[in-house]
Amino acid sequence: MGDSMMQYRKTGPYRYIQTEEIEQDILQSGSAILHDCYPKFQDGDINTFEYIGFAYLMGANGLQANFDKAFCFLQAAAQGGSIPAQHFLADCYAYGIGVPEDPETAQNYYRLSAQSPVEEIRQAALQQLERLQNTQM
Repeated sequence: MGDSMMQYRKTGPYRYIQTEEIEQDILQSGSAILHDCYPKFQDGDINTFEYIGFAYLMGANGLQANFDKAFCFLQAAAQGGSIPAQHFLADCYAYGIGVPEDPETAQNYYRLSAQSPVEEIRQAALQQLERLQNTQM
């Protein structure tokens, strides 16, 4: 961490993360784990985006809960192939949590998370896909 100019990292359509603000949040968190994650965040590591995203979502590791920041991180993780992040975004779009309800986008993310090797995630995604398809009939 250190000299940061006002930099932004694009995480999806119309969503950006202000890196200086994230750096401050991580420093203020007092979390050694998050501090160690920061260089990986700068490198665009998908697992780090997922970890920081869920930390923001739950207000964990000394970070204040912040849905907007969580969503940005999880969107980047989902685009990089994180199945838990894909499933989270699918739920957001299916139920209009923090974003406008968008069944088509939800179905796309559920289809991705249905590829999970974890049976519970795969089954939950398939059930949600079926629910959405029945709703649209």
